[in-house]
Amino acid sequence: MNPPKYVGAMNSLTARFTFLILAAAFAAIGGTAFAAASQGQISYLEGQVTIDNVPAAIGDLVPLGGTVRTDKLSQCEVIFREKNILRLAEQTTFVYNPLNLQVESELQQGSLTLVLKNLVTGAPGDHSFFVRTPSTAAGVRGTSFYMKVEDPHTTYVCLCNGAINLEDGTGPAGLDVEAAHHAAYRLTQDGRTVSVSKAPLLYHTDSDMERLAAKIGVTIDWTKVDR
Repeated sequence: MNPPKYVGAMNSLTARFTFLILAAAFAAIGGTAFAAASQGQISYLEGQVTIDNVPAAIGDLVPLGGTVRTDKLSQCEVIFREKNILRLAEQTTFVYNPLNLQVESELQQGSLTLVLKNLVTGAPGDHSFFVRTPSTAAGVRGTSFYMKVEDPHTTYVCLCNGAINLEDGTGPAGLDVEAAHHAAYRLTQDGRTVSVSKAPLLYHTDSDMERLAAKIGVTIDWTKVDR
């Protein structure tokens, strides 16, 4: 196991905190084509799942801005742009919007697992996958990570494999982290400030990540950082 590599210093974060998970850039495409390609599709489902309050089925499309909900003992997986997949665990509410940085995606409750290998840089509107939670906002550019809303004030985030930059939204200062094999954090909101503390590996395993990645033909190499 390669330990996380830290560059820079940890600061207190505002509620509008961002972390960037860096990966390889892809060529820009037109806005209309990007929007169509970024539309998700349910690739796996069990139990009771809805898209915008309508019962969902395998093969259903998830529109930009659509809200996906899973009930108790239910889950689903969504693929977009062929090499990106996300899994929603039970009792999760997620607003899917990978295109619009002003609106962003939102994990309102529950947990989300992502393996992102084909996001586009330079596309109109932007090129990252942003996820907001009740206590934080996360901007991602590929690779593998897990996040869970533990309560309205606390979010657990694990960078499973890749590079991450934690920022306070006011400038370049922050914490750069690289990890080949899990670097987990707990982000806790106290008023207008979000504090960050290291956390153990919780809620997910190597096998969970590997099985999800395999569904889009990806193998996670735990010996090196995926950029």
